[in-house]
Order: sequence, then C-alpha cells, then structure tokens
Amino acid sequence: MKRIFALLLSFVFLFVMLAACGGGGGDDTNPDSSPGTENPGNGGDGDGDDDGPPQFVAPDYTLPDKDADVYRTKDGRRHIIIGSFYDMYYDSTHTSIFDNPSVNDPETAQMTLDRVRYVEDKYNVYIEFVNMTWDGIMENIPISIMSGWPDADVYMGDTQFVIPAVLNGMATALEDMDIDPEFYNDLFAPPGENIVMENVKIPGQDKTYMFRGAGLNTGMYMLGYNRDMLQAKGLEDPQDLWDKGEWTWDKFREYCRELTDTSQDIYGYAGYWTNFLQSMLFSNDTVFAGGPIQTVDSPKTLEVLNFMYELYNVDKTARPWNEDDWAINNSLFAEGKSGFWISAFWINEEFGGLETPFDIGMVPFPVGPSGNKDTMATTNVSGNYYFIPRYIKDPGEVFNIMYDLTNWYDGDLEYRDDIQWWKDRMISEANIEYYMKVAGRMGFDLLMDLGFGPSVPYMLETTTRPAEYTAIQYAETYKQVYQDALDNYFK
Repeated sequence: MKRIFALLLSFVFLFVMLAACGGGGGDDTNPDSSPGTENPGNGGDGDGDDDGPPQFVAPDYTLPDKDADVYRTKDGRRHIIIGSFYDMYYDSTHTSIFDNPSVNDPETAQMTLDRVRYVEDKYNVYIEFVNMTWDGIMENIPISIMSGWPDADVYMGDTQFVIPAVLNGMATALEDMDIDPEFYNDLFAPPGENIVMENVKIPGQDKTYMFRGAGLNTGMYMLGYNRDMLQAKGLEDPQDLWDKGEWTWDKFREYCRELTDTSQDIYGYAGYWTNFLQSMLFSNDTVFAGGPIQTVDSPKTLEVLNFMYELYNVDKTARPWNEDDWAINNSLFAEGKSGFWISAFWINEEFGGLETPFDIGMVPFPVGPSGNKDTMATTNVSGNYYFIPRYIKDPGEVFNIMYDLTNWYDGDLEYRDDIQWWKDRMISEANIEYYMKVAGRMGFDLLMDLGFGPSVPYMLETTTRPAEYTAIQYAETYKQVYQDALDNYFK
C-alpha cells in the first residue's frame, strides 16, 4: 500500500523528469567503474510542432512525518545498499578483481577490493551496490523516500534527478550528520584541496547535501577542432589565440565562416547544442537558472542566445540540428565534416577521434563580450553525486563508510590521480595542457535539471524546419516557465 500511495504522489514527478532526461554518464573519477559513453539527453529538442512553452507543473512531494529507523542487517551486520544506475565495483558481493569484466588496472583494482574487506571489518557491515537502471533510479528515489522507507542507504545519480530530490526535502544535510571530524574537514576543505570527498552546495540552500569522490574532473567539455583544416585556410591555431587572449566569439565566428563549405557538406561548427549552449553561457559570465531568480532574459544571456541564433540562421555556418539522430550532430567531425565540435575524452574514443587522418586540437570555449578568460566557469555542477536520503538510521555512520570505501588509495594522490587511461584519449599532450588550464572552474546552472526541456532547437535551423523563435522571442516565451520551476524548488 505504501508503494501505491507513493506512486500516486510521485506520478507528476516522473512524468516531467522522464520528459527531460535521456541518459547519463558514469563516475568520471574511477576508470574501473565508468561506462565509456554518455548520452547528453534529449533536452527537449522538440518534434517540430510548437504549441508554445511547456507548463511547469509542481510535483506533489508529500513526505511522511516519521523518525529515521531504516536498519538493514545480514548475518548480524548492517547491510549498506548504494543505489546507482550502472554496475559499480567493488562491494561485499565480489571476491575477485575479475568480477569486474572490464577491469583495466589489476593493481588498483586489487587495492579497491582490499579496501572493501577493510571497511567490512572496521564497521561490521555488508556493502552492496544495486544497479537500479537510469529510469529505475529516477522512479525509486521519489517513491521509496516518500514512503518513509528508502530502498537505499545512499543514492548515486545524475544531477537531473538528484538536485530535484534535494530541493524537495528528500535528502539529509551533511552538516546534520555525526561525521568523523577528519572526514568532515576533508569534505569541506577549499575546492581543489579535497583528498577523498568533495561537496557541492546548491545556491539558495543553507546546508549541503551532495557529495562525491575528489579528483580531477575528466568529464569537462572543450571545443575540438580540425587542425589540418585550419592550417589549410591559413588560420592561426586557437590554442595560440587562447594564450594571447584573442580566442573570442568574434574570432570563432570568423573561423566558422572561413571553414564552411556546404557544397562539400562541411560546416564551421557541428555539435551538441546542449554542451555548446552551457559552455557559451559560462564564457559570457551568465546562466539560465543559477539561483532563485531566472536570468534567461538578462542582457548577458541574450548575447549568448543571439550569437547562437546568428550562427545557425544568419551565417548558416553551424550544421542544422538533426532532431532524429542525436549522435550524428557531433560525430561527423571524424569524417572531416566540421571545423569545430564538442570534444571530450569519451567522444574521441566513441566517435573515431583516435583514428582520424588529421590532427585534432582541443581548446577552451571562446570568450564572450561580457566574459573573462581568466575567471569564466568551464564545467557545470553536473554528472553523478551521492546523497543520503531522509529516514536513514545513523546517516553519519553511512557517510563514514562511504568515505572510507572511497579512500581505496589511502590518501596517496599518485594513485588517485593516475589517469593515464584518460590521457591516452585526449589525443596529444597539448590538448591535456589546455584542458588543465581551465579544469575545475565550476559553475552552477539548473538549465537541464528543472523537469522540462528548454526547447532551444526551436531557436535553431534544423534539418526539417527553420528557426521558429528569435533570441528575444525565446527569452520572453520561456522566462516565466523557468521562474515557475525555480519558485517551486526554492520555496
């Protein structure tokens, strides 16, 4: 009965979240646990029929008034369940490093497995990772927590469904837990100084709920480019322009015009609009929804929207968006069909970037007219984070267990930051150098996490229809939708 009751309460939540989410990536700090690919999600691409902006419907998050009393045991030990959406390694169910079919470093894998045995003995617990699947964990989080009996002691999920859960009272604040002081100090150390765990605080919230393993964020997106194509046109290398402070929107627009040759099906830019939009917003010191008040119609944001509008619809140097095939929008770079595209280590691996006959460069996104090269954010608070739900007994102990389990390298950063697997997929040492110049600059934008698709493709020329909104029309149409959603989350 509790499941049926909670299901009814969460129906609206599931409807809006499933409409906005399409997939997810893995934990980018652990090569042995990461899926190798990422689906950026449909982001509300639209289907060609514009019936106006979506109406934000506030989900009914009704939580019971009860004490935390969930305590699972197995053979007299506490049974710690960690819910995620992909297979994670290692836990108490594993006895060999080869239980992970894709183990790639036997030494660190054995260290991780040995750490499980250490944590089991130290806390007298049995640890189990449960793959609930992408759709399954989105459903499980609201339903089980709203029942008062969460199905996991810890959830690990994408910000698309973790942030809404946090903002609607389903998580326990880290400040309210009885955490080991040593662990607590590391968790709340200044950004970049964390040894094992780092946190993220949502703007407008008094307390902190989300955490993850510390380390280099290898999932940052950059702008990839065909160096041979640029050289053939006599264009200066963007990495050199970045060093001189001349890698700007104007320069990027100029390069896209030079590189576009529609007779050869070659465009200056071809890539995911989602990552492009987010990166260009950060490059111009703005966001859509970074706090309680929307800024979709702010002057800085309108500069971004207008730049994208002109790139696609006026200059026509951006490949028209293909609503029927997400991957092809970005993958044609490997065939020499685009001068610039969205780039990351997993894209180089999945879409053939490691075998191209031309040289691939990677550079930070160009700086906007209202941006600052030295301070602009380069990564949104996104990806996978843990949170401990309400109604969990002794949540501080659960956190301590997660901290100790994560610290398989026992504080030795040479092991933690041994990311040769990532370097091998970044094409060149120069690309790694420019990645590191801007890595770790975190921004915060709820752009993709509010439960509806932003429908930006209505502002872009697509393979089936022309743009339906100008920049100002888009902002005027959607600003209230964003505000309604933010009012619900920051109430």
